[in-house]
Amino acid sequence: MRLLAGAAASALALSGCSGGPGPDADPNAPVTIDVTVSAAAEIYSIPWLVAQKQGLFEKYGVIVENIVPGKGGSATMRTLLDGDIPIGEVSYPSIVQADPTGAELRVVGGGTQGPYPMNFYALASNPKINSIQDVRRWAYTRPNSATDALSQLIPKLAGIEAGRIERISSGGIGEGLALLEAGSVDVAMLPSIVAEQQPDDFKLIASSPEYLDRFLQSTITTTKDYAASNPGVVRAINAGYTDAVASIDANPLAAAQLYAEYSGFDVDAALKVVRRAATAHTWGGGFDQESVASAQAGVELSGSDREPDLCTLFDPRFLPAEVDQSLPAGCLDAPSS
Repeated sequence: MRLLAGAAASALALSGCSGGPGPDADPNAPVTIDVTVSAAAEIYSIPWLVAQKQGLFEKYGVIVENIVPGKGGSATMRTLLDGDIPIGEVSYPSIVQADPTGAELRVVGGGTQGPYPMNFYALASNPKINSIQDVRRWAYTRPNSATDALSQLIPKLAGIEAGRIERISSGGIGEGLALLEAGSVDVAMLPSIVAEQQPDDFKLIASSPEYLDRFLQSTITTTKDYAASNPGVVRAINAGYTDAVASIDANPLAAAQLYAEYSGFDVDAALKVVRRAATAHTWGGGFDQESVASAQAGVELSGSDREPDLCTLFDPRFLPAEVDQSLPAGCLDAPSS
């Protein structure tokens, strides 16, 4: 694994981009933007909420007015590309599918890099499904989503022969739960907070953290053009997000209270979710080579014929100096444009 931070030439290239927020993000006159976040009712929204409500974006010169919920996978990607929302957290598989060469998009920040809470459940009342070996119908949300990749990757890691499991696209997390309750599928991913609040209704069949230490679920992503014309805003978003991760670690209760208010669930359940995610180092402001490698393996198992140029897609020039700025394995230097 080659670390960008360890290369002297790369360090020099980054030094000109680190530090202040940049000319287009002024703490004395903050820029106001919206962001889009995949499955915002899930854990992905928590660092964004913390940074938004605690003024962590604003201190770097950006006000995040609205956190616009994405619908997962390529649907969130289209929100980013087609709308007026310049930056957001979108699933890694959808990035690879939409722009494998990096012609339009740039992954500019970390995001959700651990496998929690990608857990798949059966109904507690279903006596036929008690382990992953019993599963024949497996619901994932949408094509090019993290659940799509994991529904391929986990069975393979569990030693289940190819073709034994029928994979069913539900259209969303809530829709997957409906299919599960109707008996149309054997397992589906549940929102982590639902699993915490209704432990007697479901049984855990496949927990992603049991099979994977790291898995890049989603990344902070923008367009190439926006990053070039608004570098200070991008750096401010990354800096605020990184500060939010540290804030969650230091005060999980405060983060849980914000998440409970946003999601409508109780604080106790929200606190369990926040603590589990923080303990698993689910969020990260920098890049993580291991999480990228496992996510790419899932993309390839999903049958994608796209060969991403990761050295172009991932751009560490907007990351705070204190986080890991490692490009994916095999990439030596930061991109020049």
